[in-house]
Amino acid sequence: MKSFSEKKPGLLMPNDLKSIKGKTIYWILFSILIILCITTFFPAIWMVLTAFKSTQEIYSSTAFFPKEFSFVIAIKRITTAWKSLELGRSMVNTIIVSIGNVIAQIFICGLAGYVLSKLRVKGTKLVFVLVVWTMMMPGAIRTVPTYMSYISFPFVIDDKFNSFTNINILDTYVPLWLGAAANSFNIILFKNNFDSIPTALVEAARIDGCSDFKTFYKIMIPIALPVVIFVCIGALSGTWANYFSPYLVLKDTAKMTTPARIFILKSDASITANIYMMGLIFASIPSLIIFIVFQKYIVGGVTLGAVKG
Repeated sequence: MKSFSEKKPGLLMPNDLKSIKGKTIYWILFSILIILCITTFFPAIWMVLTAFKSTQEIYSSTAFFPKEFSFVIAIKRITTAWKSLELGRSMVNTIIVSIGNVIAQIFICGLAGYVLSKLRVKGTKLVFVLVVWTMMMPGAIRTVPTYMSYISFPFVIDDKFNSFTNINILDTYVPLWLGAAANSFNIILFKNNFDSIPTALVEAARIDGCSDFKTFYKIMIPIALPVVIFVCIGALSGTWANYFSPYLVLKDTAKMTTPARIFILKSDASITANIYMMGLIFASIPSLIIFIVFQKYIVGGVTLGAVKG
């Protein structure tokens, strides 16, 4: 318990561990966390180990670890899977979509948060209520209307009223970027952070001749840089984890992102189980790197703007 006394005070204080009740609560909570960690990591560990097994071993053996494993075998499994899956093009596509998602979320969600926080034009309260309401609406019920709007963008109209102003944007990356821009959580996150910035700063910028847009990207964005970093991380990791939206709107396999490409390969009879598991590892590596490098921003970004001051 000496190491516990060096930690920052939390739900349990160091003095609480001197009593039987405090020790009991501590070990119960600790045991629950251990079980949750094992439950969370077990599928990932199983996936990695299965990727390095032979096809015959996967279906004939119940052993958790591969029977034959060495550095040479590991390299051979990795290179064979990479050639079979052909994920190079899809990786490039995912990077392109990621960059577009980052730009869309920063500017669209940031501008929306700026309008709701500082401009407060007529109808702002209603718009904010609608933004919050969309967070409570199940995403499944928006799938069909959203897909129809992509067929005839920007509005869905009847065929007899069809005009040249409506275009089909399916099989492009535009629907993915539009979906990323319509992120209610990021809008609220920007708004809460902008609420903590003194309005006098915005008024001073107007006196100096700055337009609202210039005030946004010259003053508000630099001040809200921690939120911007958090939003960028969320956009990047979300792109590498999302397979449904690209699979829905992209028909050309050459334009597929990595998650959607992996999903399609699941039904390919020529792809064995170990190669498919290796593909899942390839798709997980970018998200893992993003989390490891930027984990302090991920944890700290959620609380930004929660306390005004």
